[in-house]
Amino acid sequence: MFWRTDSGEAVCMTDRCAHRGAALSLGRVRSDTIECRFHGFRFGADGRCVRVPPEGEDWPIPSQLRVDTRPTRESAGYVWTWRGPEVATGELPPLPDLSRVRGMYFGETRYPWNVHYTRAIENVLDYSHLPFVHRKSIGAFIRDPVTRVRIEPHEHGFLFFQDRKGKSDRQYVDFVYPNLWFNRLGNRYFMAATFVPIDESHTDVYVRWYHRVPRPFHPLVDLWGRFSQYLVFDDDLPIVSSQQPENVDDADGDHLVPSDGGLVAYRRLRRRHQQELRRARPR
Repeated sequence: MFWRTDSGEAVCMTDRCAHRGAALSLGRVRSDTIECRFHGFRFGADGRCVRVPPEGEDWPIPSQLRVDTRPTRESAGYVWTWRGPEVATGELPPLPDLSRVRGMYFGETRYPWNVHYTRAIENVLDYSHLPFVHRKSIGAFIRDPVTRVRIEPHEHGFLFFQDRKGKSDRQYVDFVYPNLWFNRLGNRYFMAATFVPIDESHTDVYVRWYHRVPRPFHPLVDLWGRFSQYLVFDDDLPIVSSQQPENVDDADGDHLVPSDGGLVAYRRLRRRHQQELRRARPR
């Protein structure tokens, strides 16, 4: 759960009151604290409980009455939080490089998926499903289902190209690990998606369309962006939510083929990251 202090600082906090487990997201922000709707307990930005109305102002609040928080940083309109092992602020990984869209306008929408975030990510790294799942939308004009892909690794992820005869590299996907996807459609237009895990079977996908269209036409671009994402995701969701197992970490029985090159690259990054986390955990 996220909220902002009076000064605008973003706070990431477990969505569970330390008193009796109610969702803090149902509460309200008051005087630099989040107030639980159940009994009015208030928690500061550091997670400490600072007010317990049923016990009165003079009651000594136990130090263990607190909510877990996680460090946050902001960049280019995104709020990032660290969900890994506790580390010093200076040891946190660098924020994604968003220089490619600097100065561009963007619209945004949120689309909830009833799937594990790893399956949602893999879906946008898969060109070969387009003529089948999206046969009435973005795949309607694909006559040849044969799919050839090319991967170009970089420091923070990889570029993902579809090789077709007569096609240039003007359009490509740039995946920034662990959960940021860019689809370059030209110098003046980018699609972006951020996959936010909610729990083991729910993901919020925040979709942005970056562009350089003159301001009077922004409402039309926003309308197109929202409609197109609804159209595409509405095709995807029934198929992706049917996949078993839900988490790709458990998908040892999957038999990937060469056209699944984007998935292979993603799973390789994920395995490497998990190995690094295991080495970092205290024994």
